[in-house]
Amino acid sequence: MQQWVSYMFVLLAATLAAPAANASPDSEIHDFDAAIANDAAETESAPTARSPLTGAAVQMRQMNPDISLILDTSFGWFSQDDHLRQGGHAMNENGLAVQGLEFAASASVDPFFRFDLNFELSHLHLEEAYLTTLALPLNMQARMGYLNAQFGRENPLHLHSWHFSNPSLMHSRFMSEEHFSGAGTELSVLAPTPWYLLIVGQVLGTADELGLRSDSFGNVAFTQKGKNDGPEDFVYVARVVNAGSFSDDWALNVGLNGAWGQSPYVPDNRVTLYGADLYLKWRPLSTGDDAMAVGLTAEALVRDTQVPGDSVRDAGGYAALDVQFNRYWIANLRGDYVQTLGGEAPEGSNLQGLGRRASLALSYIPTHFSKLRVQLDVGQEKRLPRYVAGFLQLEVSAGEHGAHSF
Repeated sequence: MQQWVSYMFVLLAATLAAPAANASPDSEIHDFDAAIANDAAETESAPTARSPLTGAAVQMRQMNPDISLILDTSFGWFSQDDHLRQGGHAMNENGLAVQGLEFAASASVDPFFRFDLNFELSHLHLEEAYLTTLALPLNMQARMGYLNAQFGRENPLHLHSWHFSNPSLMHSRFMSEEHFSGAGTELSVLAPTPWYLLIVGQVLGTADELGLRSDSFGNVAFTQKGKNDGPEDFVYVARVVNAGSFSDDWALNVGLNGAWGQSPYVPDNRVTLYGADLYLKWRPLSTGDDAMAVGLTAEALVRDTQVPGDSVRDAGGYAALDVQFNRYWIANLRGDYVQTLGGEAPEGSNLQGLGRRASLALSYIPTHFSKLRVQLDVGQEKRLPRYVAGFLQLEVSAGEHGAHSF
Protein backbone atom coordinates (compact mmCIF):
# COMPACT_ATOMS: atom_id res chain seq x y z
CA MET A 1 0.00 0.00 0.00
CA GLN A 2 2.88 2.39 0.80
CA GLN A 3 4.32 1.71 -2.65
CA TRP A 4 0.97 2.73 -4.22
CA VAL A 5 0.91 5.97 -2.25
CA SER A 6 4.53 6.80 -3.11
CA TYR A 7 3.95 6.07 -6.76
CA MET A 8 0.85 8.27 -6.96
CA PHE A 9 2.58 11.27 -5.36
CA VAL A 10 5.62 10.89 -7.64
CA LEU A 11 3.25 10.81 -10.61
CA LEU A 12 1.40 13.86 -9.29
CA ALA A 13 4.58 15.85 -8.80
CA ALA A 14 5.87 14.95 -12.26
CA THR A 15 2.69 15.90 -14.04
CA LEU A 16 2.23 19.15 -12.12
CA ALA A 17 5.72 20.23 -13.12
CA ALA A 18 4.64 20.98 -16.71
CA PRO A 19 1.57 22.80 -18.05
CA ALA A 20 -1.36 20.61 -19.02
CA ALA A 21 -2.80 20.58 -22.52
CA ASN A 22 -6.43 21.41 -23.12
CA ALA A 23 -8.82 18.53 -22.61
CA SER A 24 -9.98 16.60 -25.63
CA PRO A 25 -13.60 17.10 -26.71
CA ASP A 26 -16.11 14.81 -25.04
CA SER A 27 -17.31 13.87 -28.54
CA GLU A 28 -14.34 11.49 -28.78
CA ILE A 29 -16.17 9.16 -26.39
CA HIS A 30 -19.78 7.95 -26.51
CA ASP A 31 -21.33 10.47 -24.09
CA PHE A 32 -24.63 8.70 -23.54
CA ASP A 33 -25.48 9.33 -19.88
CA ALA A 34 -23.90 12.61 -18.76
CA ALA A 35 -26.19 14.53 -21.10
CA ILE A 36 -28.77 13.87 -23.79
CA ALA A 37 -27.02 13.56 -27.16
CA ASN A 38 -27.76 17.18 -28.14
CA ASP A 39 -25.94 18.50 -25.04
CA ALA A 40 -22.58 16.95 -25.96
CA ALA A 41 -21.44 19.99 -27.91
CA GLU A 42 -21.86 22.20 -24.81
CA THR A 43 -19.00 20.45 -23.00
CA GLU A 44 -16.47 20.51 -25.85
CA SER A 45 -13.24 22.34 -25.14
CA ALA A 46 -12.36 25.57 -26.88
CA PRO A 47 -9.90 25.26 -29.80
CA THR A 48 -6.31 25.02 -28.63
CA ALA A 49 -4.30 28.18 -29.24
CA ARG A 50 -1.08 27.87 -31.29
CA SER A 51 1.72 27.11 -28.85
CA PRO A 52 4.79 29.37 -28.79
CA LEU A 53 6.87 26.34 -27.80
CA THR A 54 8.81 24.41 -30.42
CA GLY A 55 10.73 21.18 -30.80
CA ALA A 56 11.13 18.98 -27.73
CA ALA A 57 9.10 21.38 -25.56
CA VAL A 58 6.03 20.89 -27.77
CA GLN A 59 6.48 17.11 -27.69
CA MET A 60 6.73 17.11 -23.88
CA ARG A 61 3.57 19.21 -23.60
CA GLN A 62 1.67 16.87 -25.91
CA MET A 63 2.75 13.86 -23.82
CA ASN A 64 1.62 15.49 -20.56
CA PRO A 65 -1.87 14.25 -19.51
CA ASP A 66 -4.66 16.50 -18.29
CA ILE A 67 -4.76 16.09 -14.52
CA SER A 68 -6.91 17.25 -11.64
CA LEU A 69 -7.46 16.83 -7.92
CA ILE A 70 -11.05 16.86 -6.65
CA LEU A 71 -11.65 17.23 -2.90
CA ASP A 72 -15.01 16.64 -1.18
CA THR A 73 -15.26 17.44 2.54
CA SER A 74 -18.42 17.31 4.65
CA PHE A 75 -19.88 17.92 8.07
CA GLY A 76 -22.68 15.53 9.05
CA TRP A 77 -25.19 15.25 11.90
CA PHE A 78 -27.61 12.40 12.71
CA SER A 79 -30.48 12.63 15.19
CA GLN A 80 -30.16 8.92 16.16
CA ASP A 81 -27.12 6.79 16.97
CA ASP A 82 -28.88 3.90 15.20
CA HIS A 83 -29.19 5.11 11.62
CA LEU A 84 -28.52 3.91 8.11
CA ARG A 85 -24.81 3.56 7.36
CA GLN A 86 -24.00 3.33 3.67
CA GLY A 87 -20.22 3.21 3.80
CA GLY A 88 -18.00 4.26 0.93
CA HIS A 89 -18.15 7.98 0.16
CA ALA A 90 -21.29 8.53 2.27
CA MET A 91 -21.18 10.24 5.67
CA ASN A 92 -21.76 7.64 8.39
CA GLU A 93 -21.07 9.45 11.68
CA ASN A 94 -21.47 12.87 13.27
CA GLY A 95 -18.66 15.31 12.63
CA LEU A 96 -16.24 16.14 9.84
CA ALA A 97 -15.07 13.76 7.13
CA VAL A 98 -13.16 13.72 3.85
CA GLN A 99 -15.61 12.01 1.53
CA GLY A 100 -13.16 11.81 -1.32
CA LEU A 101 -9.90 13.08 -2.75
CA GLU A 102 -9.76 11.96 -6.35
CA PHE A 103 -6.71 12.14 -8.57
CA ALA A 104 -7.79 12.12 -12.23
CA ALA A 105 -5.56 11.96 -15.31
CA SER A 106 -6.52 11.57 -18.95
CA ALA A 107 -4.89 11.92 -22.34
CA SER A 108 -5.40 11.05 -25.97
CA VAL A 109 -2.46 8.72 -26.53
CA ASP A 110 -2.71 8.93 -30.34
CA PRO A 111 -5.52 9.03 -32.92
CA PHE A 112 -6.50 5.51 -31.89
CA PHE A 113 -6.55 5.40 -28.06
CA ARG A 114 -7.42 7.53 -25.04
CA PHE A 115 -6.25 6.80 -21.49
CA ASP A 116 -8.20 7.67 -18.30
CA LEU A 117 -7.24 7.17 -14.65
CA ASN A 118 -9.16 7.88 -11.43
CA PHE A 119 -7.43 7.08 -8.15
CA GLU A 120 -9.06 7.67 -4.75
CA LEU A 121 -6.34 9.11 -2.48
CA SER A 122 -8.49 9.36 0.66
CA HIS A 123 -9.46 5.66 0.54
CA LEU A 124 -6.27 4.51 -1.24
CA HIS A 125 -7.74 2.47 -4.03
CA LEU A 126 -8.11 2.55 -7.79
CA GLU A 127 -11.50 3.72 -9.02
CA GLU A 128 -11.02 3.41 -12.76
CA ALA A 129 -8.14 3.00 -15.22
CA TYR A 130 -8.85 2.14 -18.84
CA LEU A 131 -8.06 2.64 -22.51
CA THR A 132 -10.75 3.81 -24.92
CA THR A 133 -10.57 3.25 -28.65
CA LEU A 134 -11.17 6.29 -30.85
CA ALA A 135 -11.11 4.92 -34.39
CA LEU A 136 -13.09 1.66 -34.59
CA PRO A 137 -15.34 1.29 -37.64
CA LEU A 138 -19.14 1.01 -37.72
CA ASN A 139 -19.66 3.44 -34.79
CA MET A 140 -18.12 0.95 -32.38
CA GLN A 141 -16.02 1.74 -29.34
CA ALA A 142 -14.14 -0.47 -26.89
CA ARG A 143 -12.82 0.14 -23.38
CA MET A 144 -10.36 -2.11 -21.55
CA GLY A 145 -9.05 -1.92 -17.98
CA TYR A 146 -10.66 -1.41 -14.58
CA LEU A 147 -14.18 -0.10 -15.23
CA ASN A 148 -17.33 0.99 -13.48
CA ALA A 149 -20.18 -1.22 -14.62
CA GLN A 150 -22.46 0.51 -17.12
CA PHE A 151 -25.57 -0.38 -15.14
CA GLY A 152 -28.10 2.41 -14.78
CA ARG A 153 -27.44 6.12 -14.50
CA GLU A 154 -25.95 6.38 -11.01
CA ASN A 155 -23.26 3.69 -10.86
CA PRO A 156 -20.94 5.14 -13.58
CA LEU A 157 -20.86 8.57 -11.86
CA HIS A 158 -17.96 9.63 -9.66
CA LEU A 159 -18.51 11.49 -6.39
CA HIS A 160 -18.05 14.96 -7.90
CA SER A 161 -20.91 14.27 -10.36
CA TRP A 162 -23.49 13.42 -7.67
CA HIS A 163 -26.43 15.77 -7.07
CA PHE A 164 -26.56 14.65 -3.42
CA SER A 165 -23.91 14.11 -0.75
CA ASN A 166 -24.76 10.39 -0.54
CA PRO A 167 -25.78 7.71 -3.06
CA SER A 168 -29.27 6.26 -3.28
CA LEU A 169 -30.27 3.34 -1.05
CA MET A 170 -30.66 1.26 -4.21
CA HIS A 171 -27.04 1.91 -5.13
CA SER A 172 -25.64 0.89 -1.73
CA ARG A 173 -27.74 -2.28 -1.54
CA PHE A 174 -27.45 -3.60 -5.10
CA MET A 175 -24.33 -2.02 -6.64
CA SER A 176 -21.60 -1.43 -4.04
CA GLU A 177 -20.57 0.98 -1.29
CA GLU A 178 -18.74 3.04 -3.92
CA HIS A 179 -19.08 1.52 -7.41
CA PHE A 180 -20.05 -1.80 -8.93
CA SER A 181 -16.79 -2.23 -10.87
CA GLY A 182 -14.08 -4.62 -11.92
CA ALA A 183 -11.33 -5.45 -14.39
CA GLY A 184 -12.70 -6.28 -17.80
CA THR A 185 -13.61 -5.11 -21.25
CA GLU A 186 -16.49 -3.25 -22.86
CA LEU A 187 -17.85 -2.92 -26.39
CA SER A 188 -20.44 -0.30 -27.34
CA VAL A 189 -22.18 0.34 -30.65
CA LEU A 190 -23.96 3.53 -31.67
CA ALA A 191 -26.70 2.18 -33.91
CA PRO A 192 -27.43 3.89 -37.28
CA THR A 193 -30.97 4.89 -36.27
CA PRO A 194 -32.78 8.24 -36.61
CA TRP A 195 -32.63 8.55 -32.82
CA TYR A 196 -29.78 8.02 -30.35
CA LEU A 197 -29.51 4.25 -29.69
CA LEU A 198 -26.49 2.93 -27.84
CA ILE A 199 -25.89 -0.74 -27.03
CA VAL A 200 -23.24 -1.58 -24.41
CA GLY A 201 -21.87 -4.95 -23.29
CA GLN A 202 -19.27 -5.62 -20.57
CA VAL A 203 -17.44 -8.68 -19.24
CA LEU A 204 -15.85 -8.34 -15.77
CA GLY A 205 -13.35 -10.80 -14.30
CA THR A 206 -14.02 -12.37 -10.90
CA ALA A 207 -10.58 -13.63 -9.83
CA ASP A 208 -9.50 -12.39 -6.37
CA GLU A 209 -6.58 -10.39 -7.74
CA LEU A 210 -8.84 -8.50 -10.16
CA GLY A 211 -10.70 -6.73 -7.35
CA LEU A 212 -14.35 -7.12 -8.31
CA ARG A 213 -16.46 -4.70 -6.24
CA SER A 214 -20.10 -5.76 -6.01
CA ASP A 215 -22.83 -6.11 -3.40
CA SER A 216 -24.70 -8.58 -5.63
CA PHE A 217 -22.15 -10.92 -7.24
CA GLY A 218 -19.52 -13.25 -5.82
CA ASN A 219 -16.00 -13.88 -7.10
CA VAL A 220 -14.36 -17.19 -7.98
CA ALA A 221 -14.15 -18.14 -4.29
CA PHE A 222 -17.88 -18.93 -4.55
CA THR A 223 -17.44 -21.55 -7.26
CA GLN A 224 -16.90 -25.26 -6.59
CA LYS A 225 -13.40 -25.24 -8.12
CA GLY A 226 -12.40 -21.81 -6.80
CA LYS A 227 -11.05 -20.68 -10.17
CA ASN A 228 -12.27 -19.41 -13.53
CA ASP A 229 -12.83 -22.50 -15.65
CA GLY A 230 -15.65 -21.38 -17.94
CA PRO A 231 -17.67 -18.42 -19.26
CA GLU A 232 -20.23 -18.84 -16.46
CA ASP A 233 -17.65 -17.64 -13.91
CA PHE A 234 -17.55 -14.05 -15.20
CA VAL A 235 -19.93 -11.16 -14.55
CA TYR A 236 -21.81 -9.90 -17.61
CA VAL A 237 -23.40 -6.46 -17.89
CA ALA A 238 -25.62 -5.13 -20.70
CA ARG A 239 -27.18 -1.73 -21.23
CA VAL A 240 -29.34 -0.26 -23.99
CA VAL A 241 -29.94 3.51 -24.12
CA ASN A 242 -32.50 5.33 -26.25
CA ALA A 243 -32.46 9.13 -26.36
CA GLY A 244 -34.27 11.76 -28.37
CA SER A 245 -35.76 15.23 -28.32
CA PHE A 246 -39.46 16.10 -28.54
CA SER A 247 -38.68 19.74 -29.30
CA ASP A 248 -35.97 22.33 -28.72
CA ASP A 249 -36.94 22.34 -25.02
CA TRP A 250 -37.65 18.68 -24.18
CA ALA A 251 -35.42 15.59 -24.26
CA LEU A 252 -35.88 12.03 -23.02
CA ASN A 253 -33.40 9.25 -22.21
CA VAL A 254 -34.59 5.68 -21.45
CA GLY A 255 -32.25 2.85 -20.46
CA LEU A 256 -32.62 -0.90 -19.92
CA ASN A 257 -30.03 -2.81 -17.87
CA GLY A 258 -29.09 -6.38 -17.04
CA ALA A 259 -26.30 -8.13 -15.11
CA TRP A 260 -25.59 -11.83 -14.52
CA GLY A 261 -23.03 -13.58 -12.33
CA GLN A 262 -22.19 -15.88 -9.41
CA SER A 263 -24.16 -16.01 -6.17
CA PRO A 264 -22.04 -15.09 -3.12
CA TYR A 265 -24.07 -17.53 -0.99
CA VAL A 266 -24.13 -20.87 -2.86
CA PRO A 267 -21.26 -22.25 -4.99
CA ASP A 268 -22.00 -22.27 -8.73
CA ASN A 269 -25.42 -20.67 -8.25
CA ARG A 270 -26.58 -17.47 -9.90
CA VAL A 271 -27.66 -13.87 -9.36
CA THR A 272 -29.51 -11.79 -11.93
CA LEU A 273 -30.16 -8.05 -11.93
CA TYR A 274 -32.71 -6.34 -14.19
CA GLY A 275 -33.26 -2.61 -14.23
CA ALA A 276 -34.67 0.36 -16.10
CA ASP A 277 -34.03 4.09 -15.88
CA LEU A 278 -35.54 7.27 -17.27
CA TYR A 279 -34.27 10.82 -17.56
CA LEU A 280 -36.57 13.61 -18.73
CA LYS A 281 -35.08 17.07 -19.19
CA TRP A 282 -36.62 20.47 -19.91
CA ARG A 283 -34.51 23.48 -20.81
CA PRO A 284 -36.22 26.54 -22.40
CA LEU A 285 -33.77 26.94 -25.27
CA SER A 286 -36.55 28.18 -27.55
CA THR A 287 -36.81 31.32 -25.42
CA GLY A 288 -33.03 31.82 -25.34
CA ASP A 289 -32.72 30.87 -21.66
CA ASP A 290 -30.06 28.17 -21.39
CA ALA A 291 -29.30 28.79 -17.69
CA MET A 292 -32.51 27.25 -16.34
CA ALA A 293 -33.31 23.53 -16.51
CA VAL A 294 -35.46 20.87 -14.85
CA GLY A 295 -34.59 17.19 -14.85
CA LEU A 296 -36.52 14.14 -13.63
CA THR A 297 -34.60 10.91 -13.02
CA ALA A 298 -36.14 7.57 -12.08
CA GLU A 299 -34.35 4.25 -11.71
CA ALA A 300 -35.53 0.84 -10.48
CA LEU A 301 -34.25 -2.73 -10.44
CA VAL A 302 -35.11 -6.26 -9.33
CA ARG A 303 -32.59 -8.83 -8.07
CA ASP A 304 -32.99 -12.63 -7.93
CA THR A 305 -30.39 -14.32 -5.71
CA GLN A 306 -29.99 -18.04 -5.14
CA VAL A 307 -29.30 -18.79 -1.46
CA PRO A 308 -29.07 -22.12 0.41
CA GLY A 309 -32.36 -23.93 -0.20
CA ASP A 310 -34.18 -20.88 -1.54
CA SER A 311 -34.21 -17.95 -3.93
CA VAL A 312 -34.63 -14.37 -2.67
CA ARG A 313 -36.12 -11.57 -4.71
CA ASP A 314 -35.66 -7.95 -3.67
CA ALA A 315 -36.10 -4.64 -5.43
CA GLY A 316 -35.25 -0.99 -5.11
CA GLY A 317 -35.40 2.35 -6.80
CA TYR A 318 -35.34 6.11 -6.50
CA ALA A 319 -36.86 9.17 -8.14
CA ALA A 320 -35.10 12.54 -8.18
CA LEU A 321 -36.20 16.00 -9.30
CA ASP A 322 -33.44 18.49 -10.15
CA VAL A 323 -34.25 22.18 -10.63
CA GLN A 324 -31.52 24.50 -11.88
CA PHE A 325 -32.71 28.06 -11.25
CA ASN A 326 -29.73 29.74 -12.90
CA ARG A 327 -26.03 29.13 -13.40
CA TYR A 328 -25.37 29.23 -9.65
CA TRP A 329 -28.21 27.45 -7.81
CA ILE A 330 -29.60 23.91 -8.08
CA ALA A 331 -32.25 22.32 -5.83
CA ASN A 332 -32.68 18.53 -5.68
CA LEU A 333 -35.38 16.31 -4.19
CA ARG A 334 -35.02 12.50 -4.01
CA GLY A 335 -37.08 9.62 -2.69
CA ASP A 336 -35.45 6.18 -2.03
CA TYR A 337 -37.01 2.77 -1.48
CA VAL A 338 -35.66 -0.80 -1.12
CA GLN A 339 -37.59 -3.90 -0.07
CA THR A 340 -37.47 -7.71 0.02
CA LEU A 341 -40.25 -9.17 -2.12
CA GLY A 342 -39.96 -12.90 -1.43
CA GLY A 343 -37.82 -15.75 -0.12
CA GLU A 344 -35.90 -16.31 3.11
CA ALA A 345 -32.81 -14.11 3.21
CA PRO A 346 -29.72 -15.37 5.10
CA GLU A 347 -29.12 -13.65 8.42
CA GLY A 348 -26.76 -10.70 8.08
CA SER A 349 -27.07 -10.49 4.29
CA ASN A 350 -27.96 -7.35 2.36
CA LEU A 351 -31.00 -9.13 0.88
CA GLN A 352 -33.41 -8.47 3.72
CA GLY A 353 -35.45 -5.62 5.10
CA LEU A 354 -37.14 -2.40 4.17
CA GLY A 355 -35.38 0.92 3.67
CA ARG A 356 -36.78 4.31 2.72
CA ARG A 357 -35.54 7.88 2.75
CA ALA A 358 -36.36 11.37 1.51
CA SER A 359 -33.58 13.87 0.73
CA LEU A 360 -33.62 17.58 -0.05
CA ALA A 361 -30.46 19.35 -1.23
CA LEU A 362 -29.53 22.87 -2.30
CA SER A 363 -26.25 23.50 -4.13
CA TYR A 364 -24.44 26.77 -4.84
CA ILE A 365 -21.97 26.50 -7.74
CA PRO A 366 -20.03 29.77 -8.14
CA THR A 367 -17.79 28.25 -10.85
CA HIS A 368 -17.31 24.88 -12.55
CA PHE A 369 -14.52 24.19 -10.06
CA SER A 370 -16.26 24.64 -6.70
CA LYS A 371 -19.55 23.67 -5.10
CA LEU A 372 -21.21 24.19 -1.71
CA ARG A 373 -24.17 21.97 -0.76
CA VAL A 374 -26.56 21.66 2.17
CA GLN A 375 -28.76 18.56 2.49
CA LEU A 376 -31.48 17.25 4.79
CA ASP A 377 -32.43 13.55 5.04
CA VAL A 378 -35.31 11.78 6.76
CA GLY A 379 -34.89 8.01 6.67
CA GLN A 380 -35.61 4.62 8.20
CA GLU A 381 -34.03 1.21 7.64
CA LYS A 382 -35.35 -2.21 8.67
CA ARG A 383 -36.38 -2.08 12.34
CA LEU A 384 -34.33 0.98 13.27
CA PRO A 385 -36.08 4.17 14.44
CA ARG A 386 -36.70 7.00 12.00
CA TYR A 387 -33.84 9.49 11.90
CA VAL A 388 -33.09 12.97 10.60
CA ALA A 389 -29.69 13.89 9.18
CA GLY A 390 -28.11 17.10 7.92
CA PHE A 391 -25.00 17.58 5.77
CA LEU A 392 -22.82 20.48 4.69
CA GLN A 393 -20.54 19.57 1.78
CA LEU A 394 -17.76 21.54 0.09
CA GLU A 395 -16.18 20.44 -3.18
CA VAL A 396 -13.24 22.00 -5.02
CA SER A 397 -11.52 20.88 -8.20
CA ALA A 398 -8.04 21.95 -9.29
CA GLY A 399 -6.65 21.22 -12.71
CA GLU A 400 -7.90 20.10 -16.10
CA HIS A 401 -11.19 18.27 -15.60
CA GLY A 402 -14.60 18.14 -17.21
CA ALA A 403 -17.02 20.77 -15.98
CA HIS A 404 -20.01 19.77 -13.87
CA SER A 405 -22.87 18.86 -16.20
CA PHE A 406 -26.59 19.04 -15.55
